[in-house]
Amino acid sequence: MSGFSDDGRWWWDGKTWVATAQVVLPQLPPTEFEQGGSLQVARERSRDSQRLFWTFMLALGWDVRLTRPERDFRVWTLQQLAFATAYLLGPDEPMLAGEVSMHHVGDSFERDLAVAVTSAHVVVFRIDYPDGQPRWIVLAGRAADVRMEARTGVFGLLWPALIVSGWSGRWPMLGLSGVFKAKPVLEAWRQAAKGLVHTG
Repeated sequence: MSGFSDDGRWWWDGKTWVATAQVVLPQLPPTEFEQGGSLQVARERSRDSQRLFWTFMLALGWDVRLTRPERDFRVWTLQQLAFATAYLLGPDEPMLAGEVSMHHVGDSFERDLAVAVTSAHVVVFRIDYPDGQPRWIVLAGRAADVRMEARTGVFGLLWPALIVSGWSGRWPMLGLSGVFKAKPVLEAWRQAAKGLVHTG
């Protein structure tokens, strides 16, 4: 049995309490996304989108090929989040909703944070850069002790955000319109905070 202390600052690994900030997740099992070969396709699309980035910036037009890699990597990360959540909280408290922060850095993009909501907890992970998995925990807490808010992007289009706040600070997650989906995460969190979610 594993799980977090009531204040979220400690994690029980089955033998001893470990400070949440010191938990390092082991290598997660391969996801369906990886096993089916979709990750390699996503990486190739990412390289293609980098070439299209400057065209987009110059033309100020939106090309669906720019968001395709982000959609792919989002699917992969959500599958990783489900594994990471099960590792931390066990099979009886699965992830109900999650989202990943992705933003452009120069002509490429990176994933840096991700959030998972269960029937009782909210966990914010830091992702192993540049192309890894959720590796560290920056916030863990009971849903009722965490706050979330969504913000629309610039001009209602670019970089919508989901801000998660708790005992360890404030963690803004950025995304692209049409890819980033804050609403399911907010709804799952609200239900969990009210104690309305029952699993098992």
